[in-house]
Formats: sequence, structure tokens, C-alpha cells
Amino acid sequence: MKTSVLADRLGYDYITVGDHFFLSPEFYKSAGGDPDRPDKLDAWVTLAALAAQTNRAKLGTRVSPLPFYLPARLAKMVTTVDIISEGRVILGVGAAGLRDEAIAYGVGWWRHKERVERMMEGLEIILKLWTEDRATFKGKYYSVVDAPFWPKPIQKPHPPIWFGGRSDAIVDATAKYGEGLFPFPNMSLETLEDLDDRLRKAENKQGRKRYAILAPSLSYPDGIGKTPPQWVDNIESQMSIGVKLVFIDLSSRPIPPDRAQGFLRDFAQEVFPKYKG
Repeated sequence: MKTSVLADRLGYDYITVGDHFFLSPEFYKSAGGDPDRPDKLDAWVTLAALAAQTNRAKLGTRVSPLPFYLPARLAKMVTTVDIISEGRVILGVGAAGLRDEAIAYGVGWWRHKERVERMMEGLEIILKLWTEDRATFKGKYYSVVDAPFWPKPIQKPHPPIWFGGRSDAIVDATAKYGEGLFPFPNMSLETLEDLDDRLRKAENKQGRKRYAILAPSLSYPDGIGKTPPQWVDNIESQMSIGVKLVFIDLSSRPIPPDRAQGFLRDFAQEVFPKYKG
């Protein structure tokens, strides 16, 4: 929590958290956790707490697995954080990717095609609740009937929608609804260029005039590097293919809070003056 509050004070533009019941054993081994006790705080409760302690950074998930949620409940949770934060929330959504957590918690697990369908239906309901006085939607998996939804989010017409992943279905959903797309961390430049090309083609096919943001993430220290010259070189590499927003991932390695906070201070001091006006 203190690290995120510091990031807000230093001028970082976004603070995002993962949305899982728990993660894979490999993650905990890499991050210095205990695979036998796979701890994970609730994403939206955490963001609500951050909303009350920060002032400027946008807050959201990277990303929430929509098939694990009742859409109307998630709509209410995101709206609550948007109001607490005075209009700084983003909703990152995905089709869910970890079978073990779904089976363990009994939320259901389906083939990728059905998970995408559930994600899209859930998003349709959320958007209707956010923008209509009373929403009605009857789909294959979810429905709402003459549902009132108040208060509305502060952001109009609704909080920005982001997507996570790289499948064709996710690219198409981003082209239709997305403010931006979160690729997987530490993707090669060649893979990012291909993903960006697919996204632009999907947007052109749909006649979209405002392009979605491709926002790759670099982990610390493996992806972004350990020294200021490495930080600058890696940011420059991302910018060389047209990227304008880069996320720094502090979750993939066992980084003590004081080291993470020191990195954030040094990065802001060394890198921000070059790129942030």
C-alpha cells in the first residue's frame, strides 16, 4: 500500500493490481512467495483503499476475469471505486486464464470461446448499467431486467475499458470497446509490433477513428533493467515502435518494499524528466 501511495505522489500515471483468487505455483516461486500458501488480496477492495489514499494516478485492474464475476456486482464495485477516487478508475477485463483457481473456487471453467462470450456479455451488461437509467439485457449466460443502477460512475460516458491478452478475440474486443490493451509482460519488440499491427487492422475493419493504446509492461528488474542507462534504453526501445505508455511490473520478483520504493524514486528522478512534460 505504501509503495502505491508513493508512486502516486511521485507522479506515476497508473497504479494497477492483478485480480485473482491465487496465482500459479511458478509465480510464487519466482516472486519469493510460498506456493503452499498462495496469498492474494482482493483487487477491488485494495483499489478502494488506494482510492482514498491517492490523488492523481488512475487506478484499475490488469485485469479482472469477467467470467468469474456476476456482471452487475462488478459494475457496482467499479463504480464505487470511481466515486471514491473522484473519477480515476479504469476497468481492465479479460476472459480468465488460470484454470486451477476457477476449479478451486467453483466459479466455473469453460473453453476459451465460451469464456470470451461470457466476457463480452458481462461487459455489455456493465456498460448498460453505467449508461442507462434502467437496463435490460437477456443473453446466453447473463441477464438483467429493468435494473436500476444508481449512483452512476463519475466518468462519462463510463470508466475506460482496457483488455488484457493477445488472442484474436481480445484484439477484436479492444478494437470495439477498449481504451487500451495490456500485453503480457516483457514481450519482445517483434511480438509487440505484430500485436499492434493486428489491433490497428481490427480497428480499421470496424471503422474506429480513435486508436486504442498499446501499453506493454516491463518487469523490474528483469525487463526494465537495474540501472538508469538500462531504464532509458529499454523505454527508448518501446518508444521506437510507437509505444507511448509503459507499465512497470513490481510483482514478479521478490522485491522488498524499501527496494521497490527506492527504485520508484530513482526512476522518477532519472527517467521522468526525459519523457514527462
